[in-house]
Amino acid sequence: MCQTLRPHGLYSNSSPASGPDMNALTLNLLGDLEVIRDGQVLALPPSRKTRALLAYLARHSRPLRREHLCDLLWELPDDPRGSLRWSLSKLRRLVDTPGRPRLRADRLGVSLDTTDIDIDVVGLHALQGTNLTTTAIETLERAACRYRGPFLEGLELDRFPDFHGWCLAEREAAIRAQMALLTALVERLSNNPERALPHAHSWVRLAPFSEAARAQLVRLLLALHRPREAEQQLQLGVRLIREAGLPLNGQLLRAWREPRHAPGPLAANAGTTIPPHLTADEGPAALQSDALEGDTLEVMRWAALLAPDPDPATLGQVSGLDTNRIGMALEVAERHQWLSIGAEGLCFTQGELATKLYHAITPARRQAMHRRIAEWLAERPLSDIRQATSLAHHAHASGDLELAAQAMVEAGRFCLRIFANQEAQRFAQQGLALTEDMTGTRRICLGLELHDILYSAAPMADWEAGAGEVVALAEQALEHGALAHARLGYQLASHIRWAHGQWSDAHEQTLQAERATRCGEGREQVIAMAETARCLAMLERDLHQAAELLVQARELAIQQNIGHPAIPLAQGLLSLHEDRFDKAESYFKEARTLCKAMGDRLGEFQAQETLLLMDFERDDYAQARERSAQLRELGKRLRDGSEAPYAAAAEALCHYAQEDDSDPFGVALVPLRHADARHRLAVLLLQAARLDLARGRAESTRSRASEALEHARVLERRSEQLLAHALLAESARRLVDETGWRHHAQAAEALAQEPVAGWARRRWQALLAQPAAEDES
Repeated sequence: MCQTLRPHGLYSNSSPASGPDMNALTLNLLGDLEVIRDGQVLALPPSRKTRALLAYLARHSRPLRREHLCDLLWELPDDPRGSLRWSLSKLRRLVDTPGRPRLRADRLGVSLDTTDIDIDVVGLHALQGTNLTTTAIETLERAACRYRGPFLEGLELDRFPDFHGWCLAEREAAIRAQMALLTALVERLSNNPERALPHAHSWVRLAPFSEAARAQLVRLLLALHRPREAEQQLQLGVRLIREAGLPLNGQLLRAWREPRHAPGPLAANAGTTIPPHLTADEGPAALQSDALEGDTLEVMRWAALLAPDPDPATLGQVSGLDTNRIGMALEVAERHQWLSIGAEGLCFTQGELATKLYHAITPARRQAMHRRIAEWLAERPLSDIRQATSLAHHAHASGDLELAAQAMVEAGRFCLRIFANQEAQRFAQQGLALTEDMTGTRRICLGLELHDILYSAAPMADWEAGAGEVVALAEQALEHGALAHARLGYQLASHIRWAHGQWSDAHEQTLQAERATRCGEGREQVIAMAETARCLAMLERDLHQAAELLVQARELAIQQNIGHPAIPLAQGLLSLHEDRFDKAESYFKEARTLCKAMGDRLGEFQAQETLLLMDFERDDYAQARERSAQLRELGKRLRDGSEAPYAAAAEALCHYAQEDDSDPFGVALVPLRHADARHRLAVLLLQAARLDLARGRAESTRSRASEALEHARVLERRSEQLLAHALLAESARRLVDETGWRHHAQAAEALAQEPVAGWARRRWQALLAQPAAEDES
């Protein structure tokens, strides 16, 4: 097997100096980004954009303009120039070594001197400029073994089209170069099949639909007296190529026959004969028996639909045959070696047989059979991704668009429960594509459910257009009398707009959600009232109305025995606003448990997040640090939004509180700013400003509170504005800034007359009393 080799100079861009090089640096761009200095793998910056910047600079020999790099990787709200400076400071620690600065930056441009950096992809391309038929085989093997995966795996950054396009082009070029390298190796090592085999396997993994690659692998396996593996590769290759709709040119079958008919360097297995189920023209899967009829034929057809791994229990459920008839049919199939039972259960001995049986079923019957399997799968709870994928596949193959879209909803929801966010996003996108060909109420309702999954799986790239589309669907649902789905759409739009600072629109859509289901009944009415109360409390708007709605929701929930996390979440927010921390804590813990049980991961995070705020307000930083660590683990598994950066910043804030070291907090705020999470930024900045003030750092207090005030104003959050003005007034007093003190003190006094949270008012009063207390002493 190939092992990853990391010696300096393997792909060196210049001749390595004689003797040990204490500044030896290796940069691996194939697979996960990796930087190695003197044999030690270095820890990379957490920012994906910073890592992407390193790769981009490494592949460009000329200086690049700062404006170009800013446009490439950052958006205007991110403060591109500041973010670029921050990223460059992190990269210098990686690539610069004592006496050898490699990262060069001035006012106009940035470049990376790679003359003494060993870069895997550079060496790979350099080999393509040589004659691969004459280069030393050992050199080619070392090069082949350094290919650890696609170029910059996991760093595509598809939200940034210029970088994404460049990355894909580099990836395709690297794949072509690696395939050429592996092709040359396999051909040159044909007389040494044991040494050639790992490279043939790598070639097939890189090009699974290449008949030439698979044919070479079959030849090598036969030469090594491994006919069973060779046959498996033959069947797998035929199946994959046909499923992809590509033509077969006969290379695979010729590779199988060569040991018998064409002696040569790979003829060590010359005694091998063509298996009885293969013919020269059609390959595997020919049936030469009349035994395939009646129950056996029926069971084999169902097995073909369930391939590659049908199981007897499922066959019995979907075929309608009783256990004895299933058992006898399986006995016939096993005796004729059509099916076999191994460690992994029931499987076809000839992969192509399943394909032939499947296509022999008439299209109408085939769709009906797929529908039966999909309905059977939908009746039982999903337990793994494989089952969810199977449900989606059979529902889609049934030809019933509504059934297929509903299956995508169920599969997407299951994926969200197990933190498989990319899979959830994929199912939601496939479902939305299906709804485009649907009409009527079900199209609208399924579209809203799929948008809900999509938003929970990943932040929207164009959130304004996304919110507008959801509102349009909600309006249509209202017109069709689908009140529950209208409520879902309005509340989803409200959450999207709230997260991006459009609080007035979020407020209106929250009220519209409640109006939509005012005439509803049962569970939906309870959820609508509770969700509306929760949203109004989050927005700090119409709190009397929120309290009234919550009372009604609680009464109906008790009468009808309904439980939903929106109720304790709303109760907790209202209790927190009233400065009743003990009651609020109890409600949020209840909400967290309910969200966890329902698979609502975002709701679970938000409940924990509010408990963390209460820890900060109690100055209980030990508990806050423990809760931040829990949030960090949860945030890592959630969508790629602001949750993970917030948890990291909260943990860094706890470190500042306990260790009096604020540097990690400043670093952790950068990705949170990039995520445009204004409310979360304002909360953490105000807590940090409190710590600054307590430690006599008035300038830092003013800086953090000013930024928090800006965010709170955009969000129209009175409570955070009150705290920010109070902190700014006190920092101005300590800095002997009479004008600033008077301005912020008056602004705080005016805000205190408005409906603000009780805990914020308490903080303001404590700060207001502080100057007098200090003057007396």
